[in-house]
Amino acid sequence: MAALDFRVSGVARGASLPEQLRERRKRLGITIDRAAAKADLDPRTVRAVEDGRGNIGSLVALLRTLAPKAKKSDPPRASWAYDPRGLEERDKRFTPRWFLDHVTNAFGPIDIDPCAHPASAVEARRKIILPECGLASSWAGHSFAFINPPFSAVSGWMTRAADAWDQEEVETIVMLVPARTDSNVFQERVSRHADVLFLRGRIRFESVEGLAWPAPFSLMVAIWGASEQQIARFIELAPSVRMKPWRE
Repeated sequence: MAALDFRVSGVARGASLPEQLRERRKRLGITIDRAAAKADLDPRTVRAVEDGRGNIGSLVALLRTLAPKAKKSDPPRASWAYDPRGLEERDKRFTPRWFLDHVTNAFGPIDIDPCAHPASAVEARRKIILPECGLASSWAGHSFAFINPPFSAVSGWMTRAADAWDQEEVETIVMLVPARTDSNVFQERVSRHADVLFLRGRIRFESVEGLAWPAPFSLMVAIWGASEQQIARFIELAPSVRMKPWRE
């Protein structure tokens, strides 16, 4: 599948078909033993398929059992590429769970997600979801904000994060955005007050359909208010190059 870039839709969210099948089985509330019986497979074979080690025949049998309406899908476009459905659909690309685990491991539980989506894996005490707008709503009363904003409006969200920091709405802000260092807001506000980490490698964002969408550009994490220990821990988990804030 990796060599042929073969993808299937209509199963569940996940970076690979085995992960999607595992998530689908759990969502249906089916045990491994029951899935094996329905697919006429050995439970050990089901475990092997879910671990990415099963053969094609076993995988197809399990797929037909758990997701009979699944079908082959075309390779996805990146979220920032053209989408005839418009910007709203194009921006529905979500932070992968493994990256969120790094965030919470380093900085603690997320208190507020100001640009949340019902399908996102972000777990936060407060989620601001449309029609309420995180750009206009107050973030006050929360200690840690995590932001993976719509990439079609990065400058506006960087401005809002800088405002939240200046107005002391939150104690710590972690923002995942494209590494667009040429914008006025980055040069005039973000770079002067936030630690900026330029991530090594590219992230594959998750979509509503459960596919993994590779970022076609470099990404950075802007951090306001974190301790040296927290930043060092995050760099250990997510290798990156750090640019410390500067002031004239």
